[in-house]
Amino acid sequence: MSTATGPADFFTQPFRRPRAISRHAFLVMGLFVAACGTGGDSGQAPNTPLTTPMALVVNQDDTTLTTLRLDGKNVPVIGTLSLGPVQADAIGGVTFSLGEWIFVTNTVTNKVAAIDPIGGLAPILESFLDVNPQNPLVRLGQRPTRIYRYPGDKEILLTMNEGHPVIGPGHDTVRGCPNGGSATVLHNSHLSAGGEKPRVTTTVCLSGTGEHLAAFSTGPTATAPNRTELAFVSSKTTGIISLLLADPSYDAVRWSEFIVKIDLCDSAEEQALLFPACDGTVTTPNHAAPAGMFWSQATEKIYVYLSGYGSVVEIDPDTFSITRTVDITPPLPSQTVFHSVGLTPNGRSLFLVGEDLASDPTMAIGRFGSVDLTAPVLSATELSFPQLSGIRPSRFQFTPDGARIYMTQSNDAGGLNAAQAQNLRRDLLFIFDPSFIFLVSELALPSAATHGMDLWITGPQGAGSARGVVVTNATPGVNGTVSLIDAATNTISATIPVGRNPKQVTVYYVGLAASDNQATPIW
Repeated sequence: MSTATGPADFFTQPFRRPRAISRHAFLVMGLFVAACGTGGDSGQAPNTPLTTPMALVVNQDDTTLTTLRLDGKNVPVIGTLSLGPVQADAIGGVTFSLGEWIFVTNTVTNKVAAIDPIGGLAPILESFLDVNPQNPLVRLGQRPTRIYRYPGDKEILLTMNEGHPVIGPGHDTVRGCPNGGSATVLHNSHLSAGGEKPRVTTTVCLSGTGEHLAAFSTGPTATAPNRTELAFVSSKTTGIISLLLADPSYDAVRWSEFIVKIDLCDSAEEQALLFPACDGTVTTPNHAAPAGMFWSQATEKIYVYLSGYGSVVEIDPDTFSITRTVDITPPLPSQTVFHSVGLTPNGRSLFLVGEDLASDPTMAIGRFGSVDLTAPVLSATELSFPQLSGIRPSRFQFTPDGARIYMTQSNDAGGLNAAQAQNLRRDLLFIFDPSFIFLVSELALPSAATHGMDLWITGPQGAGSARGVVVTNATPGVNGTVSLIDAATNTISATIPVGRNPKQVTVYYVGLAASDNQATPIW
């Protein structure tokens, strides 16, 4: 094990339809904008869809998408779109392309909504994608959840399809995948004249089952002139990584599962968990449980967080092999368990987030750590500060410039004893300065079961800062709200009513995909 306790050295490196609302809420929202500046993000005429920064709010219990404008120039709720039959937790993921289309997956109907955000005064649902219009045999996969924008061509999207919940379980019976789930490639181009509307290009079977995550190697690079761009797709239940090869010789892009698979099984870890040693068969499920996938532009390697083993592995994108492993479980007497891993915007370090439930029988303690990926030997460093008493860290995001970390607090008391549950602080947003990990602000949020979050980022390409923060306040079965937070003052400027159980939010404006300024998420 290679874990140490020490100072936060890595942080010193620079990172790179309409619902009525009260007049008071509308006026307060103007303060959000006044403090941040005026004008849109694209340089076009003001108060048009081309200049309107939007928050795309997923109302899970309604199966709808509510669009809020963030510039304060009109009533905040632009409109609400139905994205299929009302079924709880049907919506999987939201993203947008370089062609300025918005895509939302529906895990129940096996479709992806293609939305034109700027063709009218409100976003327009153009179609539900499920089959290729030129070839009906090419279909979207089963239970599409996460959706990724391919960095090699930002008009290409990949959905991760988790397959049938019972058959397999996790076999894609729509695509007919015998061993696991699938990934579907969508292609589109710009919205203006001559642009191509979104379509399903291909669906490829995967060799693994469970939740699928993706990371993309870039190439060729100066250090690897012969590198081929690949999608690395993990399968959580099976514990393997499939490699998808992009082939531009057919249509816009064709993807196929590479013959090489990366088995994440570790015999020592399996036996420590009281399971048999690895049998060398890549399709035999193991307990690595990959739960985070990252590409580092600093090291040009893939990093995979294995939640089942409590470790991170480094993968060489040229040899398709695991080159280094680091145990992120701190040594005794520490009682910290890290449960989330993120990559800093400059790609040089991993940020570790966890909690200590054993040191203080009356209090859950939030803890943090780091791994310097540029060091000759990977080691995890548990940070001595801050320790957050009564806090269970939840979602977190970096600004692209690395100047801030925004983190929500979990309200879940599961696994806590009675005293820890009683003392658990709830409904909070924390804002950290990563340069030497100190707490900038602690903000109380409206009471809710859970909170989703995204950042409104503006500024230099790839290095923008937060202009605002959008936080959802969601409780199952109840109409929720969205809080708009002024990043300059770290105060709530407005809280807007939306639909039932608004668990997700994605900030969008024209040019955001091109600017590479989407806030870095946990995965």
